[in-house]
Amino acid sequence: MRLPVPLLPLVLTGLLLSSAARAATPFQSADLARAAGYSQAHRGDAVLVWQGGREVFAQAQNGFDLNAPHVLASGSKTFGCLLAVALQDTGTLRLDERAADTLTEWRGDARRDITVRQLLNFTGGLPGNVGSPIPTLNRDLSGAALAAAPTAPAGQVFHYGNAHLAAFAELVRRKTGQEPEVTLQARVLDTLDVHPVWARDRVGHADLAGGARLNAREWARVGQLLLQGGQWQGRTLLSAAGLAECRQGSAALSVYGLNLWLNVPTNGTLDSGDTVPVAALNLKGDRLVPSQPTDVYMAAGAANQRLYVLPDRNTVIVRFGRGGDWSDDTFLRLLTGR
Repeated sequence: MRLPVPLLPLVLTGLLLSSAARAATPFQSADLARAAGYSQAHRGDAVLVWQGGREVFAQAQNGFDLNAPHVLASGSKTFGCLLAVALQDTGTLRLDERAADTLTEWRGDARRDITVRQLLNFTGGLPGNVGSPIPTLNRDLSGAALAAAPTAPAGQVFHYGNAHLAAFAELVRRKTGQEPEVTLQARVLDTLDVHPVWARDRVGHADLAGGARLNAREWARVGQLLLQGGQWQGRTLLSAAGLAECRQGSAALSVYGLNLWLNVPTNGTLDSGDTVPVAALNLKGDRLVPSQPTDVYMAAGAANQRLYVLPDRNTVIVRFGRGGDWSDDTFLRLLTGR
């Protein structure tokens, strides 16, 4: 059923609105309804749309409670980008430093060349996954990632999965003396009033690659921070320059930045062995969402969890689902009327 949309003022999330943002083309009610109908018919749980910092559409679907935490699956990976930018902003790390400067057990082999950036864009040459995709079935994800033998030279091949972020998590522990999700919470998420529930391995480490659960409005606040270039309630929470790094693809795969999917022409090493949550296989130069501009980007997780950011419409969209067929292009084309 369609939930009533509250008339939320700008103080909803402490949003910063520019004159360009206020001038963004409004969505048509019929387009919003068509997009929500597509989601509901494809095993959707929720659709939430914010434009100009205001909630313009909210719908719980197929019995889901809009206020309930929902699994993000690989949508969780984007927290890696936020954490890295926060730590770079404070001088704790540099994206292009060698990970082996901190992960000293890597100094004696080819892993010595892996950079922090390559841990975040999954081009460090580690295997895609270590252990089980179900966090609680693993004893120690970071330990397994640190012990994993490289399968390719750093920077040459994209391998999607949990290994690179599990290694990044250990790097953060050693640099900060804290669990990465604790650092992320203190430096970024508390200010947003965002409180993930994390799935953990058996030693208690949060799975940054797929273990977070949030409600729809919490995830929308994360998207709004990205849209606003790190600004929140009149302060700079994350640097715009740092977040811009998250929207840069690699030579190994152009459509994947630092834990964000990008709507640019697809070039790189993605193949059928990569269990990615988007329809990126065999695109060969096409974009993930052809109907939308190239500045669109998203976080994406299994079973069709999505956090879309549409800068030209000053819009953040959350979509929760339970799997099945899904087309990002169809959904956004219906919603934007393009």
